[in-house]
Amino acid sequence: MAGESVLDFEGRVAIVTGAGQGMGREHAVMLASRGARVVVNDINEGRAKETVEAVTGAGGTAVVDSHDIVTASAELVQTAIDAFGRLDIVVNNAGINAYGRFWEMDADLWWRVFNTSFQGLVQVARHAMPHLIESGTGRMINVSSNALMGLPNDTSYAAAKAAIWGLGNSLAGEGREVGVQVSTILPVAWTPMLEDAFADPVIQQVLRENFPASAVSAFVTWLAHQDTTVHGQAFEIGGVAAARTVFSVLPRVQVAEATPEEWAANASTLMQDGELTPLPAASDSFRAQVVNLAPEMDAYLPADAANVSGN
Repeated sequence: MAGESVLDFEGRVAIVTGAGQGMGREHAVMLASRGARVVVNDINEGRAKETVEAVTGAGGTAVVDSHDIVTASAELVQTAIDAFGRLDIVVNNAGINAYGRFWEMDADLWWRVFNTSFQGLVQVARHAMPHLIESGTGRMINVSSNALMGLPNDTSYAAAKAAIWGLGNSLAGEGREVGVQVSTILPVAWTPMLEDAFADPVIQQVLRENFPASAVSAFVTWLAHQDTTVHGQAFEIGGVAAARTVFSVLPRVQVAEATPEEWAANASTLMQDGELTPLPAASDSFRAQVVNLAPEMDAYLPADAANVSGN
């Protein structure tokens, strides 16, 4: 960091869920290294204590919280208030995974993965929002995954991460109205979870060398800072590279009439590749579909996505 000004968090308070190991631990350590006071949440209290020791050993401030984010998120948020009197930042990092074919996987296990990864995030966000609003510089970073695009034999995790993406994009608009910046990340990092996903030693080596968890934490810490104005987006982040992500569509195909036979006749055209059109929000998708069939609506529908809603 020679020659760079350090992003100072001036005693602000952060909650990091799933901070007992992996990326969560790195997020907590890096935020604390810049002056944030951190609530280290992990259902495994022993791991949470290890993270707190890493923070305090480096001169930072942190407390342990082992509440279940699904059933006791209110108590988790209260830990921050009791310990530090405020809450400015939430990093919704916690999640679990389990693999198996959808129709063969134990239903209770499927829902446990989904609920821990999504419902827990929802509960933490719901209880944290009033305090983030009160902060005046509230920041929420939600951890999704490129699994949202679909991952065979990992349906519960993929579904949860897709839900986080949709929630984050929606909550960003609501948060903007009350001064809370909400962002979503789709990280790739060498963690115990990723190690379980790739047995190939060549892939493991590349990930280990190029995708440290601390690199994701650098991006998260930047998003969480009170002076950062970038927000309301979903970002792929891995190593020293990041990209803003949006839903996109290939060229639209229009048939002569709405019949199954017409779609059968035009199937090959529909499946052709072509130029992508980014659609940052649901309203952009709605507008594009309407204008495609009713061009006169181009001047009628506002181009500002925030002013249009579609289903």
